[in-house]
Amino acid sequence: MDELLALLERYTPGYGDRIRGVKNWQLDDLEDVFGRPLPGFYREFALMMGQEGGSLLAHVKTYHPRADITEIYEVAPPKELPPRRFLFVFGDRSMDAHHFWLDLEAPTEEQDDCQVVRMPFGADAWRTSISKVYISMREMLFVWAMRYVYLPRFPHHSDYLLLSWDKAPKSLRGAEDVVLLFERLGFNRLDYPRHCLLFERDDASIMLYQPIDGSGLSIKVGMRELTELRRFQAIIEDNTGMKKY
Repeated sequence: MDELLALLERYTPGYGDRIRGVKNWQLDDLEDVFGRPLPGFYREFALMMGQEGGSLLAHVKTYHPRADITEIYEVAPPKELPPRRFLFVFGDRSMDAHHFWLDLEAPTEEQDDCQVVRMPFGADAWRTSISKVYISMREMLFVWAMRYVYLPRFPHHSDYLLLSWDKAPKSLRGAEDVVLLFERLGFNRLDYPRHCLLFERDDASIMLYQPIDGSGLSIKVGMRELTELRRFQAIIEDNTGMKKY
């Protein structure tokens, strides 16, 4: 969490003054009601920003461990909740309400963290409507730092999607070739995360999202100058087969 906060402070000086964590006893209450130990990284997150997460979490609805999540497990009908291998962490604001959960039976290589999945409430939703979205909660928060805190600072934006590598030019072998393209354009890759990738340049930034199953990728780019964005778009479209969305 210290590395994440350092990134947020670099993107928005004074960010640490805008966040508030919860108390250990509130996490203990959640753990008692949930019936399983909470992942270590989730505890770190909640102790730092479980009460107020600033613009990093402005796009989600419910995340307070005691006021929101413990109450869900106390009052929601059991048939509306998935098995306790899944821990609710963030409520989705969208109409279809596919919330964010940690899959405690899918630990990551990072210590005390788990894969993030999305699914709605409802009987058997964990069987029929689940999607794996991030390899870890830590990676998700780093990606969100770029997507929701830093990229909005740029006036010009573009999004691109590659649904499948089968639709890419034969010269494009995988994400590593996209990385090389970005580097030739002067972007520096951040050391973390390592599955989804973040890139910075003095006048621009890029978020590259890769699905867990390795099918395709998407990018979000923000730039200071519109003419430079149009040049970037032309290069991306000519070299990757990605489509704007």
